[in-house]
Amino acid sequence: MSQERKNIIYLFISRSLRSFVAGFVAIAISLYFYDVLKLSLILVGVLFTVGAFATPLISLFVGVSGDRYGRKFILIADLLTLPVALVIVLVTRNFYALAAASAIGGFGVAGGLVGGGVGASVGPVVTTMLAENTSNENRTFVYSINSVISTFAGAGGALLVSFISFQLLFKIGIIISLLSALIILPVTEKFKGLKTTQKKGESTISEKDRRFIKAFAYTGLFNGLSMGLITPYYPIIFHAFFHMTTADVGYLMSLGGIISGAVDIFTPALTTRMGFLKLITRTRVVSATMMLLIPFSPNFIFASALYLFMTPLRAVSLPAQTSLQMSLISEGRRATSSGLNQAARLLASAVATSAGGTLLALGPLLIPFAIAASFTYGNTALYYYYFAGIPEANKKH
Repeated sequence: MSQERKNIIYLFISRSLRSFVAGFVAIAISLYFYDVLKLSLILVGVLFTVGAFATPLISLFVGVSGDRYGRKFILIADLLTLPVALVIVLVTRNFYALAAASAIGGFGVAGGLVGGGVGASVGPVVTTMLAENTSNENRTFVYSINSVISTFAGAGGALLVSFISFQLLFKIGIIISLLSALIILPVTEKFKGLKTTQKKGESTISEKDRRFIKAFAYTGLFNGLSMGLITPYYPIIFHAFFHMTTADVGYLMSLGGIISGAVDIFTPALTTRMGFLKLITRTRVVSATMMLLIPFSPNFIFASALYLFMTPLRAVSLPAQTSLQMSLISEGRRATSSGLNQAARLLASAVATSAGGTLLALGPLLIPFAIAASFTYGNTALYYYYFAGIPEANKKH
């Protein structure tokens, strides 16, 4: 087995272990804060807001540092933040310490099983290290498998909440998340960081990289505004507006996550047939239109069907988008670009989430859905603006 393949397997295992922990922490942490520590909903919201705004900043720092100092060391350091956060949660009730844990652990970040969540700051470096061990021909396939593994691992972790106590869950999380860091130790890294390869006085970034980094940051920002406005509130929407039971809402959310993970398997074939740009834009336009139809649904069955079609359509283009980004950005700026894209997306998502609850409370259901859909249409327009004339974006692989 080649070293590149071994590296990919190690990265897959690490990401799956991290996602498994994130799957149950994302559910358990809010209930632990509220039911066990007896924090008010307002204080829980403050803790989650800290995590939601800290994660994009950490993602950007991790991305830039990975390009400058080397990705392996930065990844291991970032992977260790989740077990540290869980230790803090277990040993103290001090609110400021819990806020620090929320910040480094990424608690409260919107995304669930699809699109990032707890511990999402590791994404940019994992993405970049996978790119280093792949070629343009197989990169989309590798990212698709990574997404499938991560999603299913998160779904498996979420199941543990039903029959294991919070304290035991967090202890399990500490052990497994430590293993996710240790599994990276055998990974070899070709790229050692710009600090060791760049000559004094040499330009820090090329004009091409600058142009594409900006493009992916802007598309990420619009994507975050769209997702943050509605996605965190789907459980409340289906429960309050479509009168679904809590159990049924849980089944619906889990099924949406599982289907989304499964359809990622087809991303390489769809990219081969359509090309990156058409796959990304067409699936997002259709998913945004389905989102817009949900407020007009006559009952929960119709609304649920739209959700189950819409969510996988949105997810299927994510590996293709990541692969396109890694293909267009030079080796020395990949983590920076990925980190900035994620930072823009998560920061915009946090801002939108803070506004989404107010819109749902004060106005008709259509208003937040219409605004969210318009941001997705804007995201699609930006992709055409930046990439319609780029051969790599239109090439069928």
